[in-house]
Amino acid sequence: MTSAEDAPLVIVKGMAGTAKTFYAVAVGLEKVFNVEKKEYRKILISRPNAQFDDDIGYLPGTEQEKISPLMRPIIDNLEQLIDSDEEERYKDEEELHAKIDELFSRGLIETEAMNFIRGRSFVNTYLIIDEAQNMTPKQVTGIITRAGKGTKVILLGDPKQIDNPYLDEQTNGLSYASEHMKDSPFCYQITLNAEECERSELAMDAIQRM
Repeated sequence: MTSAEDAPLVIVKGMAGTAKTFYAVAVGLEKVFNVEKKEYRKILISRPNAQFDDDIGYLPGTEQEKISPLMRPIIDNLEQLIDSDEEERYKDEEELHAKIDELFSRGLIETEAMNFIRGRSFVNTYLIIDEAQNMTPKQVTGIITRAGKGTKVILLGDPKQIDNPYLDEQTNGLSYASEHMKDSPFCYQITLNAEECERSELAMDAIQRM
């Protein structure tokens, strides 16, 4: 079985609060910043949105301004990773955000709308697709087949938490990729359960009850 370390495609399924995005970003940062073994040039993160992707070109502002609300969960995770001390983290928010801005300004982390990712090829990139259950099979196929040399694709999501009205637990892109790549030597898959919820006791209780 291919390990998560070696597989160019990793699929992580899990309920809300199981820290899928947090761990994916944490590993990506380590891979990009490891001076002795810098495996990737950058981290590229995208999150599909059923009501947003097709209309983004018509919205005012730059691409980053357009997708900023969609990428807020990524910033939340970066805040925790950059300063793990919960009591001290937000005492100097200006400094905290300056550190995050530096990651983006240096090109170590990029965020891009799903609509703009189409047609691109990725080389030596650590590519995270968050909320992949909101992708169509066509979209997820397009992403995986455009992974160039040295690129790792991480698909994250919860097949039970779908916002796209045209998809369901079986027909969404995450489930499609999981099913079609399950025997591939190039793919590693893992499912996180409710007991691994990292958010709070309330979040874990809600996951189990709802």
